Amino acid sequence: MVTKRGKKESCCPDVMNLPEEMEAAVREKGGLESLKGQVPDRKSLGAEADIFHALSEPIRLQIMYALLITDLCPCLLKEITGLSNSKLSYHLSILEEAGLVLSLSRKKWRVYSLTDTGRSWINA
Repeated sequence: MVTKRGKKESCCPDVMNLPEEMEAAVREKGGLESLKGQVPDRKSLGAEADIFHALSEPIRLQIMYALLITDLCPCLLKEITGLSNSKLSYHLSILEEAGLVLSLSRKKWRVYSLTDTGRSWINA
């Protein structure tokens, strides 16, 4: 943007030497304030961050893929993953806290399954 005095006016006065193409792109999006308003704040991204954290561990992805095939009890998940009871419990709790899996009691058994959220993330 050029002012009446012929000087170039930056869309980001607090940033020096911004490349012209970047400045043009920001201006096209409505300026810096508009761009900032389109980006979700950290607080509102908490649940999504929890999901990314839960899915960042290969063993938890393995559990998710197993549950995509069918609902399973911990004893079968233990055989599939090769984890100890305590490690499996730890990983299942992270997946549950993120809302990706849920467990139900069926008689003497605890059965894990994917939630709709878990199914959509693993199919993505």
